[in-house]
Amino acid sequence: MKKLITVMILLAALTGNWALSGLVFAETSGKETTKTSVITEAPSIVGETGALIDAKTGTVLYNKGMDLQREPASTTKIITGLLAIENLPLDKVVTIDGETPFTDGSRIYLIEGEQITVEDLLYALFLSSANDAAVALAIEMAGSVEDFAVMMNQKAKELGAKNTNFVNPNGLHADGHLTTSYDLAVIAKAAMENPTFRKYVTTYKHTIEPTNKQEEPRYLYNTNRLLYDEKTKVSVNGVLRTAKYDGVTGIKTGYTGQAGGCLVAGASRDGTELIAVVMKSTDSGRFGDSIALLDWGFENYHTVKLVDKGQELSTGKVTKGAEKTVSLVTARDGYVTLPTGQAADQIKTVVKTVDKLTAPLAKGQEAGSADFFQDGGLVGSVSLVSAEAVKEGGLFTGLGNFGKGLGKVAVVVLIAAAAVTSAAGGLLYIRHVNIKRRKLRRQQRALRAMNREKEQLYYNRGKYMNR
Repeated sequence: MKKLITVMILLAALTGNWALSGLVFAETSGKETTKTSVITEAPSIVGETGALIDAKTGTVLYNKGMDLQREPASTTKIITGLLAIENLPLDKVVTIDGETPFTDGSRIYLIEGEQITVEDLLYALFLSSANDAAVALAIEMAGSVEDFAVMMNQKAKELGAKNTNFVNPNGLHADGHLTTSYDLAVIAKAAMENPTFRKYVTTYKHTIEPTNKQEEPRYLYNTNRLLYDEKTKVSVNGVLRTAKYDGVTGIKTGYTGQAGGCLVAGASRDGTELIAVVMKSTDSGRFGDSIALLDWGFENYHTVKLVDKGQELSTGKVTKGAEKTVSLVTARDGYVTLPTGQAADQIKTVVKTVDKLTAPLAKGQEAGSADFFQDGGLVGSVSLVSAEAVKEGGLFTGLGNFGKGLGKVAVVVLIAAAAVTSAAGGLLYIRHVNIKRRKLRRQQRALRAMNREKEQLYYNRGKYMNR
């Protein structure tokens, strides 16, 4: 009996040590402990899949099937809007084509030939979730929905999406139009780093003034209840609460019969910003799910800033440059995500730089990294870049730079040695020229002698030929 109890204790101890590695801090069930804090049990959500990440570090805090593909519905419009902001002037006037007005689902009823600005189309995209606005923007950027889908997938991959395939710009049901909770989270993280995007997704109301085809203004209201709705009650871990959420930063709703209720929601509190993603939930469940995830994230984690953008952390050696060294600074602010109660003094920063930089060197050229470690595990990183440009140096730049680190006597010796070497080189060159001239004179004398012999043979040829 004692042996059985011992085995059970050992198994329990081993099981208790099983924890997520890398940058994923919590799964959907169970508890996780740290040296200074205890992570409370993760919430249970209605959605089939979900994820919660730190918007500054990208650290995954919650994972419920976050890599399983599902239809994203109108959360698709996050990447559509981001591409439009990056590629189109906001004041550009778009003339609506003949295809756009026939778009299904939610829309602002654009008319063929109607002229409307990119800015108004973006408000329609983000607030009213207008499918026709998404198509109009896609055609304006790429010429067709099909070609725009190529742009969407390329952008998604650049941002770190792993299991995404977009077919259209609005998220209407289509075969193969799939993404994951994790991919939506990383796309949203990048989008929220754009101030213009952030402005749109935090706007509650906008009015589109009359156009050449519409005599009446169109009033748009945001579909994201977390921004404003103090009347609607949603279930959060079994408790009814108002949908409006303190500190919400957007960002986009989605719903179709096939996709169910989807929501990408952001919120910020006390310097920590989180992004929650819920897919295949219910219409009201997506809001309750998001509130539960955000509450749990703020309760258990916080973001800590370790370095400022532009902070000098090292210097790099430059070869063939007008300067022999260059300052290496951080390319951006550096953050880590820590459990509540843990401080930055538990993080070790390791600076790594390239062995050699060669001029010409551009300002902002990557030259290393500052890596953040906790208990031997990498928890964050920020690139180091050159603080200024370094031009390529001239012939004597290396000597000049080298001389800066030497005494005056050593510099004089170097200059004298250089003068002697130059003089010796000059004498050798003169000797070489003289030898070449003597050889040339001998060749010329021999050639003249040969010519004289030829002339004698020519004038006396009869004498030799007739004998």
